[in-house]
Parts: sequence; C-alpha cells; structure tokens
Amino acid sequence: MRLDLHTHSKYSEDGEGEVLELAKAVQKKGLNGMAITDHNTIKGSLEVLKLKLPNFLIIPGIEISTSEGHLLAYGVKTDIKGRLSPEETIDLIRDEGGIAVVAHPFRWRNGMKKRTLQDIKGKVQALEVFNSRGPAYKNTKANKTAREFGLGMTGGSDAHFVSDAGQGYTLVPDADNIDDVLSAIEKRETKGEGEITPLDSLLFHTIKVGYLFAKRGFKGI
Repeated sequence: MRLDLHTHSKYSEDGEGEVLELAKAVQKKGLNGMAITDHNTIKGSLEVLKLKLPNFLIIPGIEISTSEGHLLAYGVKTDIKGRLSPEETIDLIRDEGGIAVVAHPFRWRNGMKKRTLQDIKGKVQALEVFNSRGPAYKNTKANKTAREFGLGMTGGSDAHFVSDAGQGYTLVPDADNIDDVLSAIEKRETKGEGEITPLDSLLFHTIKVGYLFAKRGFKGI
C-alpha cells in the first residue's frame, strides 16, 4: 500500500487546491490513500474524511509548528496548539490518540536539527525520510538518522499544489484501516519513497511562498 502522508490544501497559508482535487490527483498517480496535513489546522483533513472516497484510505493529519521545527500528527481530529516545545507537542498528540512524525528533518528554518532529534527520539514515533520537496542528500541523512535512532520512517510529497500531490509516499504493508497504518509506522514496518518534485514546480512554489511570506509581514508558519 502506498500513501502520500504529507499534502497541503487551500487551508494552509502557503497552499492551494480543493481537498477533492488533491485526492483525485493522488488517486490518478496510482496511490492507495493519503493524508492532508495542513499547517496548524485540521480543516482540510476533516473535509477530505467526509468525502468517503471508495477504495481510498484517508489518514487524518495535521502539520504543527513547534518551537524547534515542524511535526506531523496522524490519527488526530482536533487542532493541536502550536509554538510549543516538541516534547509538549508530542504529548498533546498522544493525548489525542495520535502519533508524531518529524517533518522534513534538517530543512533550513522549519526542520528539526539533529540535537533536537536526539532529545526527542524516545518520544517521537518516526522521521519523514522522503520528502519530494527536499534535496536527495537531506532525505538520505534523514533515512540514516532514523536507522541510527531506531525510529519509524514515512514519506510524502509535501505538495502545496495539486500537480505535485502523490510524488512521494509511505510504503505500508497490507493495511485495512487507519489503525493498521499508524501501528505499522510505530513498529518501523514502513518506508518512505517517491520522486523529487520537478525543478520548475519547486521554483514556482518558492516564488509563491516568498510572496505570501512578505504578505504575512515576514512571519513564518
């Protein structure tokens, strides 16, 4: 089973696209399901869950900004307070019955550094080891770190536009439901794979994000 576990819809401040469009794009690329993980809001995730798409598994999720970088939460259906420490954020995720995965480790500005990963390796469940918007060497470093720390692995496109959805994915052993997927991640049975987003799409996104960043008064997400 292949699931894109990192996508953004119009509900992210730097994203575009209706949730149904994203889901159709992922299906068209032959994947079996997805998670919409908008920045600091569960709205997109709840909306796609309501669609009840046949033979397409939806994992509820959200991407949360912590004081040290971004965390992905899966299995939650409520907003998680942002700007807390990674440890506090992970505790809130667990309280909601979810699991915590470090998004795009080592990314400049919003990726957690190895020092932070060392501190939380006993609390977090996995690292995103393949991110379609990340350079190959950082994905390789994330993969190596996950193995070093004994953590699970996930992958996703980190798509902010419909055209990029489904580029990256998490390879999961046979799973029938959300609990099966979360359990597989925790048991370190999953892998992150996919293709790097094309350069022209990355450049377009960089320009768009820069514009929105300035529009927000140079405030990060």
